[in-house]
Amino acid sequence: MSDTNLAVGSQIHLGHSMITFIEPHRGEGLHEYNRWYEHDHAYAAMLAAPGCFAYRRYVAPRRLKDLRFPANGAVAEPVDNGSFIALYWMEEGRDTDTFGYSFSVGPDLFAAGRMNPNRDHVSTAGYDLAGSVGRGPAPVPPEIALDHPYEGLVVAWIRGDDTDSVLATAAGLRTGRDLEMLAEDSPIGQIIDFAQVNREGGMPPLTGEYPEVIRLYFCDQDPEHCWDAFATLADDVAAQGARLELAAPFIPTIPGTTRYLDELW
Repeated sequence: MSDTNLAVGSQIHLGHSMITFIEPHRGEGLHEYNRWYEHDHAYAAMLAAPGCFAYRRYVAPRRLKDLRFPANGAVAEPVDNGSFIALYWMEEGRDTDTFGYSFSVGPDLFAAGRMNPNRDHVSTAGYDLAGSVGRGPAPVPPEIALDHPYEGLVVAWIRGDDTDSVLATAAGLRTGRDLEMLAEDSPIGQIIDFAQVNREGGMPPLTGEYPEVIRLYFCDQDPEHCWDAFATLADDVAAQGARLELAAPFIPTIPGTTRYLDELW
C-alpha cells in the first residue's frame, strides 16, 4: 500500500512555517483555553495536515515579558502583549497542502464546538524559510530544531521598506553578527530566518504587514541568562537597513500541565 504524501527516497526539508503569537483572555477560561490549544487545536487544525511535520509551543512569563524591546515597536502594543507563541514546520513546497487542509476543517471544528474564542492574535502568518546558520561543525539541523531540547527561544520581528531589503538584512546578519553570536562557547545553538509569504497559495497574514522577517534564536539556556547577547540587536538590524520591531524571549511550555499560567501577568 503506497502513500503519495510520503517523500519516499528523500529526507524531510523544512520549507515553511506558521508562527502564531497569542494573548489568551484573562479569567476563568484560561486553563480551558490552554488545554484546548495543546490537547486539541494544535493537532486537529495543523499537525494532522499533510506536509506539517513538527510543532512546539513556547510561553513568556512576566519576567521574560519585562525584557522585551523596543518599547514602541509595531508588533505588540503594548510591548508586553502576547503570552504564547507556537511554531509549526512544513515540508518544502507543501504549505499549500497544509493550509488547504487547515482551512477546510475549520468550519467543522467550529460546528463541533472545538474552536476556543478566548484569545487574540498578536502576530500570526505563514512564512517561507529564508536561511539558517548553526553553531559548530555539526549543528542541529533546522528540521529538528523543534524536537531538540533547547531551553529557550528568542523571536525577533524585522521589517523594512521592501521584501528584498529585509531579506538582505537577514542574509547580512547571517554572514556577520550571527557568526559572533554562534561562537563555540555561545548558549545560542542556531538561528533560523523566515520571510513572510506574499504569493499565490501562501497563507495571508492574520496580523502584521509586509514585508517581514522573523528570526528565531534557539538557546541552550533560559534567555534571561543570556539576554546580554541581544543588547545590540536593534543597532545590528538598523546597520543592515531595516527595523527591529520586537525582540521577545520565551521558554518551552510543559505540555499537559498548567505550569506558568499563574506567571503570565
